Amino acid sequence: MADESERVYPTGLTPKEAEEIQNGLMWGTRIYAAISILAHILAYMLTPWLK
Repeated sequence: MADESERVYPTGLTPKEAEEIQNGLMWGTRIYAAISILAHILAYMLTPWLK
């Protein structure tokens, strides 16, 4: 367990824990964006009334 003096207000996380969470959120955002872009490209290509 981390020393209480290392924890940062208001989250109560250590800087290392906060960086791990941020890294996970960044990857999740990248994956979401990639799926979204792919879905939009497919919708444009396969929908005749958008052309």
